[in-house]
Order: sequence, then C-alpha cells, then structure tokens
Amino acid sequence: MQKRTAAVDKINLNSLTYSAIFNIGDTTDARPRSKGIAVQKEGASFHEDDGIYFKEYALFNREANRPTTTATVQKHNFHHRDSIQVDNVNIIGVSQTAIFQVGSIDKVDSEARIKHIRQYLNA
Repeated sequence: MQKRTAAVDKINLNSLTYSAIFNIGDTTDARPRSKGIAVQKEGASFHEDDGIYFKEYALFNREANRPTTTATVQKHNFHHRDSIQVDNVNIIGVSQTAIFQVGSIDKVDSEARIKHIRQYLNA
C-alpha cells in the first residue's frame, strides 16, 4: 500500500454511530463489528428489561457465510499526485460498521448483524 498525505479542507458529519469508522489517513486493517436487536412495539411501552437477549437468537452465534475467493485479480494503481485532496464533503450519517475513509486502506472485514422484532398488542 502506497502511503499518501490526505489534505482535507472541510467535512461535515452529522452522525457517527454503532461501530462506524471515520478516518483521515492510511489504515492497514479495519474490522468493525456490530450486533443489535431492533424492537418496534405497538403502543411503545419499553421497560429496562424486556426479556430480549442476544443468546436467544442463532443469528448472533453462527459463523458468517463469507464468499470464497477463487479468482486472482491483478491490480495496478497510478496515483496522479502524492497527496489526496478533499475540498468539501457533507455526510448525513455513517452507521453499523460502515467506513468513511480519506486515505488508503489495505484490508476491510465488516460485519453487522441486526435482528428486527415487531411486537403487536393484538395479533
């Protein structure tokens, strides 16, 4: 990975949440992880302990189903400058293991697991 200087004038970022990464500069390895349970309740009465736990859902314990890489890809980068120039960026949000990167990044392995639950008063 060729290292370059990142020159940034202005970045407006409204929200950075849940294992998201905001980075200016070079990164060798990024492995953001996030797990969450999103509960929508009719009537919206929430309690400190609603009895919903990660251990109850296999989604959070099983091995990730990652694609196997079989093809070899040859790549050649030609950088026109020794630096990365950024004038102005406006971002509403970066969330759930997403990465906003100004610079080079060598390896990325992101994983977000979200269980969505809807609870109705009378089903």
